[in-house]
Amino acid sequence: MPMLTAPRRTAATTTLTLALLAHIALLAATYPAPNGRVNDFAHILDETAEQQLVTIVNDVERQTKAELAIVTVTSLDGQSVEEYADGLFKAWGIGKKDADNGLLILVCPDERVMRIEVGYGLEGILPDGLAGQVIRNEFTPAFRDGNYPRGILDGTRRLADIVKANHVLTPDELRQLEIDAQGRPPTWLTTPFLGLFVGLGSLALGAGTRAKSSFMRIWGAGFGGIPLLLSLIPFFNVAHWVLIPMALGLLAFGYTAAGSPRWKKLLDESGSGSGKGSGKGGGRSSGSGRSSGGSSWSSGSSSSSSSSSSSSGSSFGGGSSGGGGASGRW
Repeated sequence: MPMLTAPRRTAATTTLTLALLAHIALLAATYPAPNGRVNDFAHILDETAEQQLVTIVNDVERQTKAELAIVTVTSLDGQSVEEYADGLFKAWGIGKKDADNGLLILVCPDERVMRIEVGYGLEGILPDGLAGQVIRNEFTPAFRDGNYPRGILDGTRRLADIVKANHVLTPDELRQLEIDAQGRPPTWLTTPFLGLFVGLGSLALGAGTRAKSSFMRIWGAGFGGIPLLLSLIPFFNVAHWVLIPMALGLLAFGYTAAGSPRWKKLLDESGSGSGKGSGKGGGRSSGSGRSSGGSSWSSGSSSSSSSSSSSSGSSFGGGSSGGGGASGRW
């Protein structure tokens, strides 16, 4: 085994020493003592919001035994929000010791950052992707308007509903959360939108193939083929298990239907009209438009009235967290 030279030994020793000191500093970090389940150390909640939050967390604990802690702070003391939330979670022991069913909602308005820290026992029903979705959809929109009471109430209600439902997410649901996190359009929108073009194009291609109409074959291949190629791009988030069978079905239907006298006559007229250029110009323009709508959030003023809220008790059950959850900024 090669021996380290003196400079390398010195560098290695320095690195290990700094890492050890950082770990000791993290362990020695002091956190405020809890005063109930809702602790507004940053003074951003009004009395009405505090009481509503207390009711929500007490209701969750009564129904599920899970312990929710809501904490606002003015500073993270030089730590990242993940480090601070993990340290606070462990220092308070949020959740029952034998179930690890704790949930911490940490908000630091001065640094514009928040964290949902999830105990081991709740990770199945509240994975990282779902926690991130709640932050994006419920917490931060109101935070951007400066309305912290409403944002915390909206987010806490959503988390309370998730915990009470006690639904373990399926692999398909987890994949959908990953897609949503990447900002892709929803499947229910893109599949029927592209499916309209693919379906009409497949129908025309099948009918044109049976009738040996070059015009219908070319038109159908272009009208349906280009959207079909676009659907292969992961961004569009298309359900191919719906799109492909539909395209094949309409292709077969068009081929079969084109054998009837009525369809054959229609296709012959279409082909002869386009080939002879008789001047009876006919055309159809197909267009599709989508309007993007944004959700507006009304701005409200936040008021600070009390330094800390108290609920039915200030002690937690000694639960632990493995670092699961999500963070957000605004």
